[in-house]
Amino acid sequence: MKNITGVYVNNSIGFYKKIIYASLLSLFFLSFSNDAFSQELPFKPGESLNYTIHYKYGIVMAKAGTAQYDVKECLFRTKPAIRTSLSFKTTSMFDKVYKIRDTLYSYSTPELQPVFHRKYLHEGKTEYVEEIDYKKFSNTYTSVSSKRYNDDVVKFDTILFAKEKGYDMINIFTFARIVDCSSLKPGASFTITSFVGRDAVPMNIRYAGQTILDKGSVKYKTHKFEIDIIDPAFDEHKKAIEIWISDDDNRVPIKLRAKLKIGAAEAELSSFKNLKYPFDSRIEIK
Repeated sequence: MKNITGVYVNNSIGFYKKIIYASLLSLFFLSFSNDAFSQELPFKPGESLNYTIHYKYGIVMAKAGTAQYDVKECLFRTKPAIRTSLSFKTTSMFDKVYKIRDTLYSYSTPELQPVFHRKYLHEGKTEYVEEIDYKKFSNTYTSVSSKRYNDDVVKFDTILFAKEKGYDMINIFTFARIVDCSSLKPGASFTITSFVGRDAVPMNIRYAGQTILDKGSVKYKTHKFEIDIIDPAFDEHKKAIEIWISDDDNRVPIKLRAKLKIGAAEAELSSFKNLKYPFDSRIEIK
């Protein structure tokens, strides 16, 4: 494990930035026409999805951490809202070289219009809070204020723009699940913008079609997407991320894979509870 740990230490910050992208940014195809979106939400309050994160290098795969995604109803600024959250933490082995404890929250209206995003980052010796507050949101223009601070010291406070709908990382995760894949043809592609820190990150997404994801004792019927990300955090922009989403009414992200300079980062669904619909894409192998 010495060589794997060494690779991890040298690439730890980039690795976790990418796996966060993979878990949050890679599901996301938001420049569709309105006809491409389902009117019925594929999730309900109380849903919880758990993921295992691995670092893969050749034939060796090491568990690097876990992630949990939750959906709740709440009030935000006195109005009804949907709160989604995603938390990351490294395993005890990786804690010794680079400890991660990140938690992200996003709030949207019951109609899934994004309102606010807050991230609590604890990575190694670095800690800060980051907030994205939506000022304007439409099909042709989005503006947000993005702010980062620590111990009341403001690191930056800036305005970001998108010439279409723009989303923070968690709200992208949420909105991706309402895409009606039945209206897409393999090879269809489109662009979106995501707000990350001080950047408005452009992405190009391609629909790769339906596929079977084989996990040994379990198989999943899925829709696969490939994402090109034009951002220096990724060494390989082409197909920087691949994602598999369940081919059923729940549209659960099953697997995410992000290329790294050395090896790859993978997140796989490990458990779930309170799904809104039967998990019909899951096929038990007897």
